[in-house]
Amino acid sequence: MTDPQEPSGDPESEADLVERYPCPKCKAAPGSPCRSRSGAVTSAYHTGRFTKVPKLAKELRMPTPANRSPGQPWRPGKPVPAAIDSSLPSADIRIGYAR
Repeated sequence: MTDPQEPSGDPESEADLVERYPCPKCKAAPGSPCRSRSGAVTSAYHTGRFTKVPKLAKELRMPTPANRSPGQPWRPGKPVPAAIDSSLPSADIRIGYAR
């Protein structure tokens, strides 16, 4: 598995929202941009990926931001921190089994 690119400055940018999902076409892992067959970063995200984001679902094309280096060979960056589901309790919960 590959490491994801560095996150952009804005934590809720459209690119970050798109990259939370794996790409069904190029099999890019969550946290990394879409790639072409040669391994270069694509100039636009694949449609099957950005349509999973509700606010981007009706877009016809979603360009890859310049900080992801479109057209250049993909290089792993720092891992993107996983999003924490706000519906989950924030305190530690211990679940045990007793006989």
